[in-house]
Amino acid sequence: MKKIYKNKKPLRVLSFFVLASMLTGMGSCKKSLDIGPPATLLATANVYTSNSAAEGVISGLYASMANTSRMYNGGASVAIQQGLAADELVSFITTGNQFYTNSLSSLSTYYWPEIFQELFTCNSAIDGLGAATSLDPTIRQQLLAEAKFTRAFIFFNAVNLYGDVPLVLSTDPAVNNVISRSPAATVLQQVIQDLTDAQSVLPDNKYETLAAAAATDRLLPNKQAASALLARVYLYMQDWKDAETQASNVIGSSVYVLEPNLNNVFLKTSRETIWQLQSITTTSANADASALVLTAAPNGIVNQYPLNSALVNAFESGDTRFTNWVGQLKAGTTTYYYAYKYKQNLITSGVTINEYPILFRLAEQYLIRAEARAQQNNLAGAQSDLNTIRARAGLAPTTATTQAGLLTAIYNERQVELFTEFGHRWFDLKRTGRIDAVMTAIDPLKGGVWSSYKQLIPIPQSELILNSHLIQNPGY
Repeated sequence: MKKIYKNKKPLRVLSFFVLASMLTGMGSCKKSLDIGPPATLLATANVYTSNSAAEGVISGLYASMANTSRMYNGGASVAIQQGLAADELVSFITTGNQFYTNSLSSLSTYYWPEIFQELFTCNSAIDGLGAATSLDPTIRQQLLAEAKFTRAFIFFNAVNLYGDVPLVLSTDPAVNNVISRSPAATVLQQVIQDLTDAQSVLPDNKYETLAAAAATDRLLPNKQAASALLARVYLYMQDWKDAETQASNVIGSSVYVLEPNLNNVFLKTSRETIWQLQSITTTSANADASALVLTAAPNGIVNQYPLNSALVNAFESGDTRFTNWVGQLKAGTTTYYYAYKYKQNLITSGVTINEYPILFRLAEQYLIRAEARAQQNNLAGAQSDLNTIRARAGLAPTTATTQAGLLTAIYNERQVELFTEFGHRWFDLKRTGRIDAVMTAIDPLKGGVWSSYKQLIPIPQSELILNSHLIQNPGY
């Protein structure tokens, strides 16, 4: 029987999905870097001669990112795979669990093809919109800003996963097929430039369509989304002053509020959400939930992942996040704990979808500012931000009073606040220099043997064969 769903997909997201899929290279012949078809295809498509067609390219990119088989949503997502790689999730699958045992090889592709397919779409949009003469100027500028914001987000993720990556800014195959890796610092400067450009154009403190109508869902990036990403970028770069400034830009906005009810945080109507993707799956509101919410005891066949005891034990007594965001399933004498932030793991006929994948939310900005303030010896400011998050979780103010103590407390808070959200735990361990100590203890319990080089994942061997200018990460 055909399923009927109450939520309607807005025209912006789905109308030109086929077109954007073509532009991202899905279904096309394989190219080096998987960066899509040659630039001549764009002229043939004439996608930048009308407002609606140009809009559809960016909308299709968002829809592609929300696909359940992509790195932003579902079992193959960064949230799941890097959660397995770290100390957040447990896998009962006996084969094919390379992320869980940190035994990746260059024989699989992982995220690389998707990253460069999406970058191709961003670059083609930036080129096409920059040269367009028949579009409404306001619409053209906003779409250009969205393309730059999204390119920055993708490049930032690429650097965190792979280290040095090709700084692909062209749609010319003659350039891209022989491009080498650029230093991560150089790529991050491009990220900052793109976000700075986007900030100056994107809507301020509001979400609206290109027709300037108010949007009910927070699906389109705005100025505060650019600030939120910049805050994260500066934090990772240890630029504490700018990280604090950008986080404050978001925290100071009246649009965003920490939801007092923890069960409202991950709803699509959450006032805490800064940027989310609209789920396009017909089986779950958020495909991460399908892998995280246990419906039966793990059997080694179904890809469902309970929480690692290291995460379960990290919660303080009385933490209401544990009560509201951690589910329990009893099977015989065993109790399995699982992530229950997103609760709509299965959508049935007639059920309204009320959760979307969230990529940025306000609580992270408080924790970014707390860390940045602590690093600048603004201990009172760091305590204030940290205590804001703790109070929402029903916890007493922190007892940490020194810089070192506060930083430890903030790292611990990030672990229990941001668990299973887009690999935060994995990236936090890397950027704070704690990954070797943690993984040396955890990896043997998962059947792996830790080596420091594994904090970067390998470039697919197929790409190295196609482009001799690419050099593999050490250790692979």
